[in-house]
Amino acid sequence: MVMDYPSPLPGVIIFVHGVNSTGEWFDTAEEGLCRGLNARLQRKDEHVFRVKGSGQLKPARYMGELTEDGYIHDDLSAATFVADGGYSPVIRFRWGYKASPKEANREGGNILLDEKNAWGGGPFVNGCSALPDLFAKGTDAELIFGALSLTHLQTSDRQVYSAPARHYQAFAAWRLAKLVSRIRELHRQINHCGTTNQDCPITIVCHSQGNMVGITSAYFGAYHPEFKGLGVADNYVLACAPYSLRDNKIDGSTQYDKALNQGRVTVAARQAGLRGFFDIVRHFGEDRAQHYAPDFVTEWAFNRNPQNGEAACTAEQDCKGRDTRARAFLYCSPHDRVISVSTVQGMGWLGLDKADFNAVGAQGMLYQRVWAEVKPGIAYKVGAAPGTAYHYWNHTIGANPETNIFWDPDSERVSVQFRKIWGDDRKSWGGKTLGSIFGFFAGTGSLIASVFSNISKVNGVPPKDWVVHINAPEVPSTGITPRARRLPHGTGELKAGETRSPDGHILGPFNVHYESARDALNRKREFPKDSDPYAAQRPTGHGNAQSEAAMRYDQNAGLRQRARRHAYDEEGKLNKDAPFNDQDIQKMDAARHHELRGTALGNYIESQRIKQFEEGDRQQPSNHSTILTNPEHAEHVLAYDVDVGVCLFDAQDMAQFRRMADWRWCKPQPRNGDEYPAGRDPAKDNEYEYYHSEQATLEGKPLEEDPRFVESKGAVAAIQIPGERYVRPPMPEPPLHSGG
Repeated sequence: MVMDYPSPLPGVIIFVHGVNSTGEWFDTAEEGLCRGLNARLQRKDEHVFRVKGSGQLKPARYMGELTEDGYIHDDLSAATFVADGGYSPVIRFRWGYKASPKEANREGGNILLDEKNAWGGGPFVNGCSALPDLFAKGTDAELIFGALSLTHLQTSDRQVYSAPARHYQAFAAWRLAKLVSRIRELHRQINHCGTTNQDCPITIVCHSQGNMVGITSAYFGAYHPEFKGLGVADNYVLACAPYSLRDNKIDGSTQYDKALNQGRVTVAARQAGLRGFFDIVRHFGEDRAQHYAPDFVTEWAFNRNPQNGEAACTAEQDCKGRDTRARAFLYCSPHDRVISVSTVQGMGWLGLDKADFNAVGAQGMLYQRVWAEVKPGIAYKVGAAPGTAYHYWNHTIGANPETNIFWDPDSERVSVQFRKIWGDDRKSWGGKTLGSIFGFFAGTGSLIASVFSNISKVNGVPPKDWVVHINAPEVPSTGITPRARRLPHGTGELKAGETRSPDGHILGPFNVHYESARDALNRKREFPKDSDPYAAQRPTGHGNAQSEAAMRYDQNAGLRQRARRHAYDEEGKLNKDAPFNDQDIQKMDAARHHELRGTALGNYIESQRIKQFEEGDRQQPSNHSTILTNPEHAEHVLAYDVDVGVCLFDAQDMAQFRRMADWRWCKPQPRNGDEYPAGRDPAKDNEYEYYHSEQATLEGKPLEEDPRFVESKGAVAAIQIPGERYVRPPMPEPPLHSGG
């Protein structure tokens, strides 16, 4: 039979971003994934009878969210944020932190916020490596009784101060579980040829801190009564996960809470938490999932008569040697400089060695892929036949076991930045002096330590015998050499091993070259005379309107942070001599930022903009998003790791889920065709309140008062997350002395 009908979607694939992010990898990953799934399902141009209406997958297209100057478009809304739904299985899950006006003044001097007093993924510093931390306090960046802060040790342009509690991350996990549960409930209501109560495949692709949200959502989905056990996906792709199984004394000391006499989550609890997650996914697949039979999937999802003469693929053939249901994939990279920092050392950097693999019960459940550039002469591809034992020191390019240097270029050393101490507007003259004194001794100690060990390095080093056994199934291409995709830097000349893509990006080895904020500037943009704040740097830019807007969005948030830190104290009170206040700062938006020219705030911004820009002029590459920002990786590998089957949702259903997945646009629209499972009240879908309420509340209360999201209120135990933390033993009592 000629394929002349629109084949249904092959499932739902949910992308989940991390901290300090709005999903910088979403576009490229969705583009590559649709291409790869068209190949897997034989829906490419040469396969189908006619391209239009065949069921060929096409990425959704989203409205540009930012003006050229990096402000949020005024006409961005629930009705406009998706410009064209395409024909895509991808749903983009967006989450973040929202500050109340009081929090904006108090916390806004510590963290990045946009003109909505919100930030995608929340502050960078609030990433974590254990599940219970999503329900607890945020990162405490104060050191030596507040004399120093982590930002005073930063060589990058990041301003790293203490962050708010992470309850918003637990809330994000709740929303994700609710989304998965809603998808299952609605799909089971669909009557297809007399058949009901069937699931569509759901894969969750997580990046960075999105892994912690994704794994926690499985616990909510399995054990919170709201979701009736249906909030669990069929497949999880865990890319660059910060989840850590390592014992870490440095992290333990920084997490210690004297009032509670507890600190870091124990290694045993971390192992049990990952084991519990694998059990949840395994048991859902065995006991709860209700998927269509393979013959039905073959008939409806696969092309029964490819027009180019290829033999038709069946669902059973597709699964042979590559069972993606009730499975998880771990994507790790030895080049990741974010997940490898000394206080984290997550499995997205190290992967799991044999001991870890056994300790967390990953047998028959977890597939591992190592995304790496290897030393010359070593044959290695990602997606090749399983069986490779990847040795981190022997295989990874640049790693030298003789000198004990793993990184190329070598990891930066923690060093005290005295200019940042003296440039901190919230420190008095005495505080700056004290910080400098402590900084001198801390810096000297760090320098001495670096001579004898790696203890003062920003990034960790793997154990000398660290080996990851790659067991993920082979992909049809028999594997690819991973390549980083990035903007050109400096003169833009190609270096060894690099090529230029049609969109102007560089494709090449994992990046070892320094990067700069100026790389994102659009050199073709024209300005009226003397009105371009980046006029001197613009000729060295290699970006376009989109990349510059994204860079300026970050820069604008940094300027708001500096302005609030200048005008408000740690309690959020306006300083007596403050030349501007938050009402002025709120004018930093698309409609009103021009009004600030010549004002006290406008002059302050002008003085700080280039200073901030220059601080980001020489950055070590992170290689943190490399796996998902190259569409070829998604096309040739990820597309074969996601679960596929039959999904009968139409365009209106997918539009509803895309709104529900976005914390900004998730208000129900029952009058506009949104569907609801039997017994579900749209009025209880109130999660939109957090972003849209001025006080950042849910059901009229701040998140820290909601028992679902607070560790001290029993939230962790309620959904069976292992939560044991280390405690310090009590100090011995002094001996009693007898009188006389």
